[in-house]
Amino acid sequence: MKKYLLVTILVLTLSASAIEGQEKYVQCPVTQVTVFRQGAQLYGEIPVSVGAETVDFVAGGLSPYIDPNSIQVRGEGGFMIMGVTHRNNYLENPDEAASIRELRDRIKELELKIEDGKTAVDILMEKELFLKSNYDVVTNKSAITPEQLRALLDIYSSNTEAVKMAVLKKRRAIKELEEEKQKLEKQLAASVDFSRMPTGEILVTVTGTKPATGRLKLSYVVMNAGWRPSYDIRVDDIADPATIIYKAGIWQNSGIDWKDVKVSLSNASPMTAGELPELNPWFIDFYRPMAYSQLNEVIVVRGAKSMPSAREKIADDAMMMEAESAPLPVTVSESNISFSFDVNVPQSISSGGKTEMVELQRLTAPATYSYAATPKLATQAYLVGYLTDWEKYNLLPGESNIYFSNTFTGKGYINTAELTDTLPVSLGADNSITVKRERRTDYTSQKLIGSNRIETLSFLISLRNTKNRSVSVKLRDQLPLPQNSDITVEAVELTGGKHNVTTGEVVWDLTVEPRQTQEIILTYSVKYPKKEKVILE
Repeated sequence: MKKYLLVTILVLTLSASAIEGQEKYVQCPVTQVTVFRQGAQLYGEIPVSVGAETVDFVAGGLSPYIDPNSIQVRGEGGFMIMGVTHRNNYLENPDEAASIRELRDRIKELELKIEDGKTAVDILMEKELFLKSNYDVVTNKSAITPEQLRALLDIYSSNTEAVKMAVLKKRRAIKELEEEKQKLEKQLAASVDFSRMPTGEILVTVTGTKPATGRLKLSYVVMNAGWRPSYDIRVDDIADPATIIYKAGIWQNSGIDWKDVKVSLSNASPMTAGELPELNPWFIDFYRPMAYSQLNEVIVVRGAKSMPSAREKIADDAMMMEAESAPLPVTVSESNISFSFDVNVPQSISSGGKTEMVELQRLTAPATYSYAATPKLATQAYLVGYLTDWEKYNLLPGESNIYFSNTFTGKGYINTAELTDTLPVSLGADNSITVKRERRTDYTSQKLIGSNRIETLSFLISLRNTKNRSVSVKLRDQLPLPQNSDITVEAVELTGGKHNVTTGEVVWDLTVEPRQTQEIILTYSVKYPKKEKVILE
């Protein structure tokens, strides 16, 4: 009896030891995601059932790119969390992705067809060799008659031609199959098969004093995800306000798909340092320039000329207008340091980096409109809309597609970092307003006075309005800015333009009547030592 009692106690002890520290694996799908401009915080939860014991619950199927410092676990139920650790599981890989499997199956199918084709070519080549051998044997016989020779030649020619044509067709077919196989192999090589990557796991040690159930809620951050704002700006007429369609392009390479999850888009930066930066001592000293050669020195005076901005570029190809659709229901949440767009309809975003577009808001912004022209850079005037009260729309810097009168006019960029009351948006070039800038050769001169050379340049700027109504145009040009005290720039004639001596810009605010042309004269002179050389215009 004592022997049986001892065995029972030993079994119970071993059973209790086996229970202590045991692992319970539970798949933890993503239920909610907060996407930052760079990075995303993923949320999930798993059910918990624990007795008077300590159990390690393994939340599996997570991203392999978890930032361990970002892991948060919260328990709901009558138990206590004793510890949280993170690891990657390199052994438990899910089945290969369906798209990758289809590629591999298609490549195998093509390989079999190519093998069959090459075998058929070998058989045809053997047949051609057989025909040639028999033809040689028969024609070498002295007893063959001319009629038999002609018949044999006809048979040999027709059969040989059929064989050669069959070989040619087979080889062409094989070439096409090999080209298709190469394309599929490149596609397979370029595809990232996340299903063969390790899976992330969070191990949570839970202890209880009595049987209890509850849930573990987990969250963690991955950096290979984010969202980019973009806009459709639509103006039907310059008498109407502007319509701004606020969109978000969401992408993620977290290694797991987000299926039917609640998505919030935040402008916060979780990886930015949370501490206030400190100022270090700033030391200054006398500037000691390095010696350089004065030989062949050329003094250059050029305007601050630059390529047109993205707002002023017109697309070369026509773009179809997007079909109107109702925007998703989105709630805007604001805190003291950030705001977020909470999409109220579950979204599915696959891992792989493909951008998914989500419309966030459709806004109507009051705007004023005017034309702007820079004849030194372009021969057209651009319609510019100035949006007011734009600060209240939570806009972020991003690219924009611009539509005017239901026509795509180009791409632009909304720069909300500018500290201005109005947000300028270029609506594209207007061909009915043309600008021409021509040099007035009769008023352009170069002369020597003492040790100096004086160059005078003069331009005639013509602004033509072919519309049937008057237009307001802000015309811009510039005078060069000297970077040497021996160079002097003087405005000779500006026809009422306002000259900014700091930037060199000259601005005219003009009103051009219908079917009229307005002319502006820009003349300036540059004085510099005659032994030097200055490049103008």
